[in-house]
Amino acid sequence: MKILIVDDDKLSRLTLEATLAKYGHCTCAENGRDGLDLFTQALDNGDPYSVIFMDIQMPVMDGQAALTAIRAIERERGTPPGSEAKAVMITCHDDVKNVATSFFRGNVTCFFTKPLNLSAMQETLLKEGVL
Repeated sequence: MKILIVDDDKLSRLTLEATLAKYGHCTCAENGRDGLDLFTQALDNGDPYSVIFMDIQMPVMDGQAALTAIRAIERERGTPPGSEAKAVMITCHDDVKNVATSFFRGNVTCFFTKPLNLSAMQETLLKEGVL
């Protein structure tokens, strides 16, 4: 499994990488633009990411915009429905607008708020078939 972690907070990236490394190879980016570039490069190389962990609030390009662009690229490239990368959104804001936008526009599988409860997160991800 190939996992992309996109978060502007270095500690969050390191914590997620340490937690998720047992499930697959992790690559990290510190903003949505860099995450989008890594996602596109992986697709170009025929080795796409299986799961994307995306923070919502980031500089350069936020997580909602990056995920919307990723979904557009998947559609343009003919990724069959149901074969898209699974997306997990992470934020420090637990508001209805972010949750709704993530699920409906970004086809998000799971949504978690910071600070993360890592054991509960892993349990949910396993139950939802993300990991």
